[in-house]
Amino acid sequence: MLDKKDKIMLRQIIMEHYTEPENKGILTDAKNSFIKFQDSQSCADAIDVQIIYEDSKIVDARFDGVSCSISGAAVDILCSLVKNKTKQEALKYLNNYHNMITGKEYDEESLGELIVFWEIHHQGNRINCALLGADGIRSILENEVK
Repeated sequence: MLDKKDKIMLRQIIMEHYTEPENKGILTDAKNSFIKFQDSQSCADAIDVQIIYEDSKIVDARFDGVSCSISGAAVDILCSLVKNKTKQEALKYLNNYHNMITGKEYDEESLGELIVFWEIHHQGNRINCALLGADGIRSILENEVK
């Protein structure tokens, strides 16, 4: 488990996912692909979030676009963590993450690297950044995936 009090390590994780994202780039020829455009009302962030859903599981999750370090790192980590999850598992995960970001009770142990954002709820201007990709993934799962 990550030491959420180690601010240097938390910043390093955020910057690694922002500067070298593992899940950046939309797959244009993917079957069972759903894409949702997400843009921020408070800054210039504008991303596409992609879910590829087959055999009742998320087989891939991707994003592309312009983002700040918080939204870019958050969506990259989220994409990794929802892969190989069912719709219900991913929604449960997203709800837990949303609770953490908004300062509600959450299960810390299940969040993995997303714990780097545990204090975002104290920074009102960053909450939208941290939720931009999560809201896109949730929208796809709730409205597109059957």
